[in-house]
Amino acid sequence: MIAPDTASTLKAERRFDLAAAGLIGAIAVLAAILAIVQVDTSQNATRAQQQAATLASNLAARIQTSSMTEAQLLNLEQASLALSMQGLGRQISALAAGDDGSQAVGAVEESTAQKLTAAIGATSKTSGASPVDPYTAGMVNASTDDLLRELAEQNRQADLANEYGARNTLAVLGLSFLALAGVLVGLAAVLREGRAGWFTIGIAALMSVAATSAALLAVAAPVWLLHNIGLG
Repeated sequence: MIAPDTASTLKAERRFDLAAAGLIGAIAVLAAILAIVQVDTSQNATRAQQQAATLASNLAARIQTSSMTEAQLLNLEQASLALSMQGLGRQISALAAGDDGSQAVGAVEESTAQKLTAAIGATSKTSGASPVDPYTAGMVNASTDDLLRELAEQNRQADLANEYGARNTLAVLGLSFLALAGVLVGLAAVLREGRAGWFTIGIAALMSVAATSAALLAVAAPVWLLHNIGLG
């Protein structure tokens, strides 16, 4: 027959063991969930950062290429116009002087200017057909609207990278809380049932609650909240 005091002690120890076991199980489940969240948010943040960097590089190339192409086309158009005016003036002067040779040269100059104008127009309106590939054509023909759309997408990807980075930080924070909670449960197992043991179990439970909160924020927190707490 077990003495009442011994039975009471055994029941208290059993409650302590059940509490520790339940807390260890909860920590294991939370750790698994947070590990998945952390990996997912890390991969998404990396993907968005790479996309933002690619778009930024492409945007800079398109601005430089389209600006350079536009400047060159403007110079060629000015040269074509000057050649056309020169040819027309030569023909008028030759006609007044009765100089058939100069008039023929002027006609050739005017014809050449027209061909140059046609070539400039064909170049500036390339659609990506051979020999110009679609990517190069997009570089050459990039309009202000095209550049603004690409800039908006680049900014969106940068915002996504920041958002996923904030969620990843929360997941890592939750894992840190769980690691501390696991250490405290181990310490409580050493202290066993008693004031110190139960106090340690209580602190470990609080760490688990904090980890749960971090997990919920990492998964479902709106972007404005991430900004308000300094993580977005």
